[in-house]
Amino acid sequence: MISVPKRFAGFRTAASVLEDRSLSDKQKRTALLSWRASLRKAPQARSEQGGRTPQELIAEIDDALKALRRE
Repeated sequence: MISVPKRFAGFRTAASVLEDRSLSDKQKRTALLSWRASLRKAPQARSEQGGRTPQELIAEIDDALKALRRE
């Protein structure tokens, strides 16, 4: 089984990317899209963070991207 990092670039959740005030909206979008792309490369893996699947994490990232679009 492939190991999915429990953190991406220092972030544990997609929401934590959105909450980072030091990032511009463009940087947040780029980070989220990159994280999603890396998760798609490991579709059968489970993350170490709560045993969530990449699909569950991708759904969280998609929700964060939608929230970013609304801002």
